[in-house]
Amino acid sequence: MSESASAGTDRPEVTIYTAYEIDFMLGLRDTENARITREQIGLRSAPEQAREFVTAAVTSGLRARGKVERSADGQWLLGEEGQVIAGTLTSADRWLGIALAEGEAMRMAFIIKANDAILMLTQDELDSFVVSALPDAAHVPASVSDIVLAFLEDGAERTVSLRRTEISSPADPVPLMVHVEADGSWRLGHLPLDDQGVLTVSEVTAAQLPEVARALWEDGTSAAPAA
Repeated sequence: MSESASAGTDRPEVTIYTAYEIDFMLGLRDTENARITREQIGLRSAPEQAREFVTAAVTSGLRARGKVERSADGQWLLGEEGQVIAGTLTSADRWLGIALAEGEAMRMAFIIKANDAILMLTQDELDSFVVSALPDAAHVPASVSDIVLAFLEDGAERTVSLRRTEISSPADPVPLMVHVEADGSWRLGHLPLDDQGVLTVSEVTAAQLPEVARALWEDGTSAAPAA
């Protein structure tokens, strides 16, 4: 397992966790918010027949990296970093999923908010995520815009799908989509849905994306950019 930190730079410190490690941390505190977090980031627990082996491997790996320790009564205790991550994931109140798609290839990122705590999980490999902290909610629109623009400006016929979910209505996520056509023009898919359940399509420019991202994250608005 690889792990990186950026001490001595202006970049936030980041750590790589496997999906099973994140699932383990979520399992230490069973909450409705934790269940929704699992669904939002697509976590799947190990099969029943392999669960004991996987848990042993996960806890052994976390312990070797100094992320957990065993208490005198046999309980697993998370270190400071793990407590922040687990606390945010198990008490989250807003989720933003970001899917970057080019053809059949797709990578995912998630921004997860719990009161003032904001985490970003970026898919590193198929079964692992880079976990980093954002300073506060005001940084989310710019961070989302940076991810979307960097991906879309690197080639035509790419698509970014965004999905904002609020704890008050977890079954009713707010979708948004940005696509670069073969001719280089940009299209925004937004609410309302038509009779076939397809998003309304409008033109959008790179310069308009920061405001579109802000409206989605802060207001839960999926709409064409203001003229």
